[in-house]
Amino acid sequence: MRQELREQRQATAPKHHHWGRWGVLGVLVVLGIIGGVQWVQVSNQKKEATTPTTASQTNQLIDQNAKTSAQQRNQQTTSFDRTVGTANPTFTAKLTSELKAKKFSGTALVVKNNQVVYQQSFGWANVAKKQKNAPTTQYLINSLQKSMTGMLVMQAIEQGKLKLTDKLSQYYPKIKNSKTVTIRQMLNMEAGLVGEMKPNTELGERQVYQYAQQHVSVDTSKVGQFDYQPICYVMLAAILNQVNHKSYYNQFYQKIVTPLNLNSTSFVQLRNQTSALSMGYKSTTPSVYTDPQTPAAKDVSSRLGTGNATMSPGNVFQTVRAIVQGSRYKTATNADTLLEKGSTTAKYTGGMYHLDQLGYYGHGVGNFYEDTFIVSTDGKTGVVFMSNDFYKHAMWPTWSTENIAKSTFKSVLAASSLS
Repeated sequence: MRQELREQRQATAPKHHHWGRWGVLGVLVVLGIIGGVQWVQVSNQKKEATTPTTASQTNQLIDQNAKTSAQQRNQQTTSFDRTVGTANPTFTAKLTSELKAKKFSGTALVVKNNQVVYQQSFGWANVAKKQKNAPTTQYLINSLQKSMTGMLVMQAIEQGKLKLTDKLSQYYPKIKNSKTVTIRQMLNMEAGLVGEMKPNTELGERQVYQYAQQHVSVDTSKVGQFDYQPICYVMLAAILNQVNHKSYYNQFYQKIVTPLNLNSTSFVQLRNQTSALSMGYKSTTPSVYTDPQTPAAKDVSSRLGTGNATMSPGNVFQTVRAIVQGSRYKTATNADTLLEKGSTTAKYTGGMYHLDQLGYYGHGVGNFYEDTFIVSTDGKTGVVFMSNDFYKHAMWPTWSTENIAKSTFKSVLAASSLS
């Protein structure tokens, strides 16, 4: 009887107990795939952050970071990507007339209370390709990039990786008299650092840092005095590399480009992949377009942290607004610390000049581009002019639009409304 019952239970018992083994195996396979994907992602992230040595490796790393950032960003079109001006015909006509009188070739942007009130483009971005300048055209930003390097420095300070009072000797002890120089002095161009970044060949990122260390020196008679020396910001980029253990380009993309959704930003090294990048033109007067110029690779590579990024005017404004408002800091008031807001003495700090306690501005000239940004102390109002047809040796100051940018900013800031 017991045997019969046992046989009945076996006969009526579910026959799918073997599915348990297959289920466990399936879960393990899925987990293995997920783990493999995560390993690949982490591996790629490490590759994108690793500091490259050679120029070829550096250009590959920039390209990979650009592609990763593009996948992470919101690609939506904004008001910074459009031509604007019909709502303020009187203001538009006046500014357009002033720019045309300068034979301006480029894009001009004006923002009041976070609203784009003017954006017009003039001339050619690339005559050979029949591309005209447009709101999303990218221009070499030259020295405007220093303000962005300054923000990266302040982020590292906020994270406890740096201090404004740190000495250069803590990171580069072999540089003579480096004990007399602080991070703050480097940010303010008061470090007494001197040295030219003029390599004979294109350099990779690690090679740039090595070259800078070998060619920089400290003029102790200039410590504490303003002396504009771009090598200050190359050395700041080198220090960021040390404390963050990441490539400067990776930091730029992941801490600036991606979170701010800057869809019209790149680096000159990616010229061939950036269809929106304008060509620089050399002439004695603007708007001639007979002598196109491509920046030399050796010059571009050595301006790391100081002027080898490309951006549209809208992207420049979005970035400097974030710097001034402190939106990329955990504590917004760190922006005031970096820029020494409220200082009664006009100065250069964090990559920007003070403008009559009304705001901050940056100006860059090089490789036949001229760039100017001005932004109010609250970051809501600003002017950005960017030109791809400016030969400083022949055109300064006659054809420069820097002063028009300043006067425009002051009038827009003071006006209750524009007509």
